[in-house]
This record gives sequence, structure tokens and C-alpha cells, in this order.
Amino acid sequence: MEKDPQELMESGLAFNNKATSTTSLSESQQVPFQQLTVLEALPYPAWIKNRRAEYLYANSAYASAIGVPLNSIKGRTDRQLFPKFVHDQLIDSDALVFHERSTVELDNIYLHSTASETYWISKSPIKDKLGKVTGIVGIMKRSSNNSPYDSLQAELTSNTLKHSNEATIIADSNFTITLVNPAFIRITGFTENEIIGQPASTINASWLAPEFMESIKHQLRYHGYWEGETWNRKKDGQLYNEKVKISVIRSDEGEITHFIGQFIDNTEQKQAQEKLEFLAFHDALTGLANRALFLDRVSQQLQQSSRNETHCAIIYLDLNEFKPLNDTYGHPFGDKVLVHAAQTIRNAVRKADTVSRQGGDEFSVLLEESGSVESVLLVAQKIITSLREMVVIDDIEVRIGASAGISIYPEHGTDAEKLISNADKAMYAAKFLGGNGYYLYK
Repeated sequence: MEKDPQELMESGLAFNNKATSTTSLSESQQVPFQQLTVLEALPYPAWIKNRRAEYLYANSAYASAIGVPLNSIKGRTDRQLFPKFVHDQLIDSDALVFHERSTVELDNIYLHSTASETYWISKSPIKDKLGKVTGIVGIMKRSSNNSPYDSLQAELTSNTLKHSNEATIIADSNFTITLVNPAFIRITGFTENEIIGQPASTINASWLAPEFMESIKHQLRYHGYWEGETWNRKKDGQLYNEKVKISVIRSDEGEITHFIGQFIDNTEQKQAQEKLEFLAFHDALTGLANRALFLDRVSQQLQQSSRNETHCAIIYLDLNEFKPLNDTYGHPFGDKVLVHAAQTIRNAVRKADTVSRQGGDEFSVLLEESGSVESVLLVAQKIITSLREMVVIDDIEVRIGASAGISIYPEHGTDAEKLISNADKAMYAAKFLGGNGYYLYK
């Protein structure tokens, strides 16, 4: 039958009385065999430390309770055996024993972050014949407030946290981290010792604005819940996307006691989503804007040009000699030629201008704020000249050219589709005239 805390303390004090009569631990660093026998026979976790708070001995029950092999305890300190939020309490209580020269008790102590139960701990000083404190004897048992139902609930909660794929982090009312689960450690790379006892802001990326963090805290205090998506950094600096849910725990009096945050590493899903969104408006091969995005950009530019009473222009391009190359060397080679052409056109215009692949070997360019007709013609000639330069692709010398059709707003059209259509018609006129040149729509 299990002893109550008072009986347990008496067991500890009885053992301490025997320990008091021994040679100073700081001198011999040895515990008499008789005392070791008593210690091992105790049904409760028990241990002895020296003046430096190093373990001289621990019984099997203690090793089992803290989850450390018995032969790995001797000579070590609490700082080496427990996470920070635990060892801080244990070290402080040791210091109090040495200072007060009397027994110190702790209750409701968790031994690790995913523990399913708490412990009552009693520590007493070991004194030599002169009354000098030379060490500590400790004994502990499960806290009396751990009812069978509470223990079952705690065990279920602990197992859920241990095996959940969602990272879980619990912080107190001051946003100090008190618990993290294995999924948190796996996702972020932080260890339990590094993160327990630290402010929650430790795991927030530096670019998350203080205003954003304050808005989350406000939402939690007044609404009790926040959910969202952010980009964060792991311990090694790697970026990851996280989907986060944070809830508030309140006491019976309505006071906030803890915050529970849960998140998943959403990076792969986010990247897949961004790729789909990109491909909806971009050419998969070249990365250029596709027809839909190009039409939208032209429409927006026409509105701006109308407001500002300025010009913009469309250059519609068709590559010369592409089909023979593609038929002779195959589609993979042809794709490389198209990628080269796309980059060449991109390099020949300004960053603000939009380059699009319309399909096949046809490209188009939107020149924003194009200026005079002469300026547009110079850009068209620059593109054609650049495409005519010799290039080596897969050890094959390639020289391609292009025919370009040009339309200018507002002279050649006042809506996007009309302006693009007229540039296309002008391109066919340029091809009819022999190719490798441009034609201004008339």
C-alpha cells in the first residue's frame, strides 16, 4: 500500500538521519554500503548528491521515473539530465537546501515536457559531525492530486502529443514556452532544452512585424482563438510555411493561464499551390507570361495610358527557321531553342515590359510608356538583331531570326484584343516581305 506524503517524508528523514552520521561526502565521495542498501530497498525514487550537486547514487526507481539508465546517472547533474524548465526548479531547490540547511519540498513537478504525471519531491541536507552540509538526499513520489482519472487523461493527452504529426507548443500567460512535443522538435530543429523557458517570440521569424504579432495577441485575448498562415525559419535558417492555430486556456475565473499553438509544415503544399497558380498565368516551358496574363497586362496598360494620355505598343514575333530545326533535331532540342529565344527577347527589353509566349514559336511584347514610334521601331530591331546572332545549343550552331509586327495605342486600336490582333496581322506582313524584319501596322 502506497505511503502518503507525510509518511514518505518521514522515510526520507529517517534515511537522512543515518546519512548525517557518515563521513563528509565532499571528502570521500563514497556512500556507505549500508545506506546504499537502504536506498535501493526503498519503493520510491531516491538519490544522493554531493556538495557540487552531482549524483553519487540513485536507486532503480529513480532511474525508471526520470527515464535515464541507472548507470548514466552517477557523476551527472540535473542540468545534464533534465530539460531547462525542469532543471531550473531542481537546481534552485538544491541551492535552498544548502543555504537553509533544512528540508525543502516541491510539489506538482513535471520531469519532462510530455510527462503524464507530476511528482512530490523532498530534499534534505546530509551533514557531517560538525553540522556542515556535505550533500543532499532526495526522495519523491507521484503527487497526491494525480487521481486515477487525471492520470488516465494525462496519459492520453501525453500520447496524443507524442504521436501527433502536428507540432504543439504550450506557453503560459506571459507567452513563455512550457511544453513542446516531438513533432515541434522534428519540424523546427530546436531541442527541448533550447526552447523550454524561452519567450514564444524566439521561434518567430524576424520579418514578422511587431504589429502583426500584437494583432494576434489582441485576437487571442478578446476572441480566444487565432488561425492563419505564415512563413517562418527553422533553427538552421531554412524557410518553411506553417498553418497555425492558437487557442486560449482560461481558469474558472476567466483568467488566461496558457496558450496552445499547433501547426503543420505546409511548405510542400504551399509550393505546389504556388506552382499551380504560376502555371495558370505563365508558360510552363519558358516561364514567360501566357496569353491570358498578357491580355490582362495589356488591358491594364491601356487604362493607364488612357488616363495619362501616353502611348504603349505591342510587338508580335514569329521565329524564322524554327520548324526545320525542330523537325531535324527533335522536340527536346526545339524546346531549348525556344527557351533561348525567350531569354534573348527578355534581355532586349526593359524589366517593366511584359514578354509573353503566345504558343508554338510565337512571342509578344508589351512596351509600357513606349514613347515615340521611332523608339518602338528601335526596340523591335534590337530584338530581331539579337535573335539573329549565332548560338551553340547541344554542340550545334544555331542561327534563328524573327518577323515582327507592331501596333501602337491609340493609333492602331483602343482595346487589348484589337491591338494584339493588329500586331499579329503586321507580323504576317513582315513575313510576306521576306522575314527577319518588322512591319508597322497600317
